[in-house]
Amino acid sequence: MSAIETLRKHAAELREVAGIEVTVTEEGDRIYIVLSKVHIPGSAFRLRESDILVHADRLYPLSAMDMFWAEVDLIRSDGSVPAGAEQVEQYLGRQWRRFSWHRNGIWNPAGNPLLDHYAFVESRFTREVQK
Repeated sequence: MSAIETLRKHAAELREVAGIEVTVTEEGDRIYIVLSKVHIPGSAFRLRESDILVHADRLYPLSAMDMFWAEVDLIRSDGSVPAGAEQVEQYLGRQWRRFSWHRNGIWNPAGNPLLDHYAFVESRFTREVQK
């Protein structure tokens, strides 16, 4: 199965488990996955939900995903930008705030790594709220 086919299968599983819309788009050598209206926990951020973007390549699921991107307006409630989220980049015709919050763990290509990366995003926001 190709990377795009595997990602579409994993996106369908994520959609079913998390109840969010997931869009998979190929562009050049990159595959972009947009998770729509992901809930942002607590009150540490101005937005209560944000689209989240992750990247994959044609070696998925063997190559690890790292970091994620969110809507530009996803900043702290006090107006500050979280550490590691200062960069704004453009993908898929829109601007995204890059959250250079790294997994720093083992990438397991078995199962559904997209679902695992989504869990990482959720846990990272929860950890940020607890600061």
